[in-house]
Amino acid sequence: MTKNRIAKYTVNVALLAVIAAAGIGVYQFGTSKPEKNIQEEKELVSMEEDRSEDAEEEFSVDADTSQVEADMENAGGNILEERKNTGTDNEEEQNTDTEELPDEQIQGTEENMQEVQQDTETAAGAAAAPSLSFSEETQMEWPVNGNILLDYNMDQTVYFPTLDQYKLSPAIAVQAVEGAPVLASVPGTVYSIEENVQTGTTVTMELGSGYQAVYGQLKDLAVEEGQTIEKGAVIGYIASPTKYYSEEGSNLYFAMKKDGEPVDPIAYLPE
Repeated sequence: MTKNRIAKYTVNVALLAVIAAAGIGVYQFGTSKPEKNIQEEKELVSMEEDRSEDAEEEFSVDADTSQVEADMENAGGNILEERKNTGTDNEEEQNTDTEELPDEQIQGTEENMQEVQQDTETAAGAAAAPSLSFSEETQMEWPVNGNILLDYNMDQTVYFPTLDQYKLSPAIAVQAVEGAPVLASVPGTVYSIEENVQTGTTVTMELGSGYQAVYGQLKDLAVEEGQTIEKGAVIGYIASPTKYYSEEGSNLYFAMKKDGEPVDPIAYLPE
């Protein structure tokens, strides 16, 4: 009996050992992986690590590039802002300089501009003015239409009714109604405008080549000294006669001179 029990116990223990060993083997077989699978897993892990490193590098490059671009944009913006500020400062400085100009300097500048404008107008007028080259062949026009009340004569005396005397006559007196226009007989430049006791308002014009024309007994002048006018332009209008011509009545006093000496105006007027 005892031996049988021992034998059965031994068999059972051995059986349990076999079963245990078989279970362990099955477990190891189910949980273990072939070396090939292990090698593939290692390669996959290495590829994933490489990808991660590449992604980190790309991210780093992109981040650096974005940072550079951002820095450039910020720098450009700062430059534009500085230029704007500089332009504004310059404008403010210019405005300040203009506002701080003394009144005397501003007035002097305005006077200089006026002088330049006057010089320009004078030059333009001189360019447009007719050339003065009077000669004995120059044909003049009658300044007014009317009868000759007093003739030119520097050789013999002429009777003056108002003065009731004979004397030399350096000009002619042409009858004309008061207010009639007086025209320039020939192109010329106004040399002088004077108030004469005998001839009233008198205009002397330079004709060129030493010749002058003198218009007296005028009013409401349309010219001024230094002005150059063309032939036929209005000089002024017939005024009431001075007391030296009261008997003769309203008239135009008209004289011609050559180098300051009287010459006969009839010689230059059409018949």
